[in-house]
This record gives sequence, C-alpha cells and structure tokens, in this order.
Amino acid sequence: MQSIIDNIENLVSRAGEIAETKVELWKLRAAGKISETVSSIISVIAVVILTITAITILSIGGAFWIGSAMGNISYGFFIVGGFYVLAGFLVYVFRRKLIKNPLTNLIINKIIK
Repeated sequence: MQSIIDNIENLVSRAGEIAETKVELWKLRAAGKISETVSSIISVIAVVILTITAITILSIGGAFWIGSAMGNISYGFFIVGGFYVLAGFLVYVFRRKLIKNPLTNLIINKIIK
C-alpha cells in the first residue's frame, strides 16, 4: 500500500514539474516572438527614416530645379509642396489598405510564425 502512495506522490510531483516546464517553454516562445516582432518593426522604422531623408533631399533639389526652370525658386517649392499635399491626401484616403492592414499582417505573421 505504501508503494502505491509513493508512486502516486511521485506521479503528482512529476506532473507538477512538467507543468512548470511547459509554462517556462511558453514564456520563452513568447519572448522569442516578441523580440522578433520588435526587431522587425525597428528595421522597418529605420528604412522609413532613411527613405524620408532621401525624399526630403530629393524634394529640395527638385524644388530648386523646377523653380530655376520657371524663373522663380519659390514656384518650385509651391509645386513640390502641392505634390506632397496631394500625396498626403491619397495616403489618408487609402491609409487602411496601405498602412494599417500590412502592418497588422506583419505583426500577426511574426507572432504566429
């Protein structure tokens, strides 16, 4: 009778250890998913910052070029500014399709993967 009780105690003890191990495994998997997602987002942010910098420099150059071709530098800046107002309006109209859905899908894919 004592050996049956010892076996049951041993079984319960091992079941507790298995449960603790599974919890630790889930924590490690979650940490891995979170770190992968954050690193992906940071790399996307870095690319966006570099792209914005390049577009800014090209815009200034284009504004000077258009302005010098039209005989007045300010005209070039007004034309480039108008282009960005139009682009901003289009991005605002299509923000879900262009920004929200791809970003949501990226985060979900990184978490599920």
